[in-house]
Amino acid sequence: RQRCVATHTHTPPMRCTTLLLLLVGVLVALVCSAAAAPTPELPRRTRQFLSMFTGADPDASGDGGGSVCAGCTGIVGIVEQLVYIHDQPVVTVLDEICKLFHGGLEKVCEVAVDIFAPVLINAIEMKETPDRICQLLTACTNDTCHLFPLPESKKGAPLPPALVAEVLELHARWYPFEKVIQKLEDTFNDHVPFKDFDNDKFSTHDTLRGSSWRGKDCDDINKHVYPGRNATDLPANVDHNCNGIYGSAQNGTSWEELLCGDTPYYGTAILGDSAAAHFHIPPDFVTAKDLNKSTFTDLIPMLLNEFDWPEMSATSGFTEQNWVGKPIGPVVSSYQNTRKNNLCSHRDFQNCGVNGARTSSMASNIMYSLARDQKNDKPLNLMYALVGNDVCNGHPGLSHMTTPQEFYANVVEAMNYLDTVLPMGSHVTFMGLADGRVLYEAMHDRIHPLGSTRNDVTYEDLYNYLNCLQISPCWGWLNSDEYWRNQTQIRAWELSAVYHEVIAKNTYKNFNMTYFPCPVDEVINEWEANGGEAWQLIEPVDGFHPNQIANALIAQWLWNEWETNYTYLIPPVNPHNDQIAKMFGDQGGY
Repeated sequence: RQRCVATHTHTPPMRCTTLLLLLVGVLVALVCSAAAAPTPELPRRTRQFLSMFTGADPDASGDGGGSVCAGCTGIVGIVEQLVYIHDQPVVTVLDEICKLFHGGLEKVCEVAVDIFAPVLINAIEMKETPDRICQLLTACTNDTCHLFPLPESKKGAPLPPALVAEVLELHARWYPFEKVIQKLEDTFNDHVPFKDFDNDKFSTHDTLRGSSWRGKDCDDINKHVYPGRNATDLPANVDHNCNGIYGSAQNGTSWEELLCGDTPYYGTAILGDSAAAHFHIPPDFVTAKDLNKSTFTDLIPMLLNEFDWPEMSATSGFTEQNWVGKPIGPVVSSYQNTRKNNLCSHRDFQNCGVNGARTSSMASNIMYSLARDQKNDKPLNLMYALVGNDVCNGHPGLSHMTTPQEFYANVVEAMNYLDTVLPMGSHVTFMGLADGRVLYEAMHDRIHPLGSTRNDVTYEDLYNYLNCLQISPCWGWLNSDEYWRNQTQIRAWELSAVYHEVIAKNTYKNFNMTYFPCPVDEVINEWEANGGEAWQLIEPVDGFHPNQIANALIAQWLWNEWETNYTYLIPPVNPHNDQIAKMFGDQGGY
């Protein structure tokens, strides 16, 4: 489920997430294997539970088992590699895996091991591959889809009858655990939205769309106090906009007026997809040889933030998160650069990036999660950045891609709404779709972390496997057939051109519109010109998203472009910055 703060906003299937990235432990292996139960309800409930962590549509599981199959295959593959690396019995490895989890997940893991260990032990000892083991569990139903190499002796061979009999016994042991899955699902549902007592769409809590995603609320029981607030009737000793500036000078004038009143500024926000939200799963999660007792220390908060890292992103980044497995690289963002020019804009940022967002879901629901009061708030510098999902999905061909006509209607609908909420003087900047062909070109022949034990799984293997299951984050761009990569890019160019049409044919009262091509190409070209390689800028686990270094480079490229050619997007420097820093320090932090 994807939500932005206080809205219960459901989006289409997550297209920007390689669903194999569920591999966060036996908790997920448990759910994946549950698809083997012979009742119609359990697979549906399993998929519902998986969708909370992946954004996958529980009713659109792809072909051959879809995301359930991918999750099962990946985790069984990790277990098998650990057995190989450490030369230990399967049961010992399973017990050690459970010790890696924290926060109560270790108990769930132990129950899962009790249920599934007999089948896994026998199957691995019989040298069955992870793909065939998940076919045995009926999590996978298409025996032509293989992530791991299939030995000649196994090609066309039936699954061992003894193992099939064990699976039937496993089903009987599984049914009592169905209520546990329901309870876990209910628990996650009850946590969203989290701690927004005054319903102003700002929170004092960091995860679950809280202050990791937008400026921290400094009074969560007063709906008139929040980041970005402009007009107020509150006394000067109240920090009405949470920028850490409050109180009055000796003449009775508020410091807010004295230090911020003569220099215009605006907030920073983005309506976008998983690239905007900065999707990242730690490579250690899927690299068997690197698993250790600290690997999953911060798994729970990562899940609660949907494996997104908005606090380190190119638009809203403000800190280097200290969780184990965080993205590695500098934090540079549009918000940081804006704040440097004027410290009065402290905390005035919002990241409404949603995994899987495309123009249709943006127009139907995601845009409503933006928090801005047209009469009482500061203007906003808003980035509208949907860089891939309108051409990316798991389906073969072009039929599930957004058409230019649909794209135009969706964007105009969003702009019409924004004109009713954005304060006068705001800016909307469109970012065009990426040239996603670079992903396959840069990654296809490299070894994926899942194959690092034996160097036997490349990114091309992963892409083909996900395409076979029809759950790829982008069937067109992540395709071994150059024809389809090019056809997908042609549609992406067609959709990017629509932004020019939107700007030419529409005028809005409260904001202007600017278009930028997606800067990924420029960033990669500069990186390579300085001796780097494109793969170094791509997330290693999903092979699809810009990594931390790329996010920083994108943010700086955009800022340089604004300073050179679009100065109206740059707030003027506040001459009182030094005085603000001296008087108010870190302004309350984040």
